[in-house]
Amino acid sequence: MFLFKGLSTSKAFLFFGFTLLIVAVLMLSAVPVMSYSGGKANCKKTNVPIKIDGDLNDPSWLAVQADFANQTIIANPQDWYQIKPKSKANTNDGGLRVTRGRVDNDADLKGVWMTVWDSDYIYFGFAVSDDVVVEYQGTYDVKSVSDTDSVVVIFDTKHDAPVINFPAKQFDTGVCADQSLNMPDDVYYYTTVITSRGTPVVWSVGVVNAEPVISDPANKHVAAKKTATGYIFEMRIPWSIFTPFYGAKLVPTSGMVMGFDVSLVDSDPTYAAPVGGAMAWSSDFENDNSPAVLGELTIVALEAPVASQGKLASTWGDIKR
Repeated sequence: MFLFKGLSTSKAFLFFGFTLLIVAVLMLSAVPVMSYSGGKANCKKTNVPIKIDGDLNDPSWLAVQADFANQTIIANPQDWYQIKPKSKANTNDGGLRVTRGRVDNDADLKGVWMTVWDSDYIYFGFAVSDDVVVEYQGTYDVKSVSDTDSVVVIFDTKHDAPVINFPAKQFDTGVCADQSLNMPDDVYYYTTVITSRGTPVVWSVGVVNAEPVISDPANKHVAAKKTATGYIFEMRIPWSIFTPFYGAKLVPTSGMVMGFDVSLVDSDPTYAAPVGGAMAWSSDFENDNSPAVLGELTIVALEAPVASQGKLASTWGDIKR
């Protein structure tokens, strides 16, 4: 059988195989990847309920802090995805995931977060560096226009967002915004962390009234404290709050994956509009509420080992308390 003129049969097969390998490598390097998720994190189970007090010294927090040491929300580097800005807004000069406003350095804005769960709640803890902490001065029941430092948690509860394909490490923010459909189970909660009332206020984004369950101080679902370098914020979300999306109380099971992201909003009066800056753990801020660009949070049955009583490592998030 004729293979390649001038080559023996064995050499021709070798050449043909090498050619196929090169083609395969080139094809793989050009294969689009879905924009769904840059960040991935596991949420371990805790048998010791977290006390929501803004201290992050609970045994379960101490047990999992090392798991989240590499989940820092930081301006540079943020290299999971390059973006194509749909506007000429300041993007920290790098076209990276900071797509609104300006973040100068780690002292200006940096965040570390962690999460655990039990049968009643999913818990979140945040340590944020912010050199100018802006307190919310607005009303507590109806949202008022007020620049404030905030934490936003976003869920694609059923992890059913449509897949949008882009070349590796690139996605177009305009396309994501246009094609990323928000379904009823796609929810996000915007928290004004440091407030004049002393307790954070939680808003369901798109709704003018405060979220009635999480935000109510009587329920003790949120707490925050200022630190020497920023603030600490704790939050627990009842699984029952997701009931409307399932027709029954959501029962967390090992292996369940939720689309998830965290955004930090820095209302910094040093800069003109857009005041301050914002950045996200997994997505670009401009589309942090678009399900197609969220990260993935996996519920795991692995228990957070009960640590001895102590304090969060002083270097965790560079937070000085």
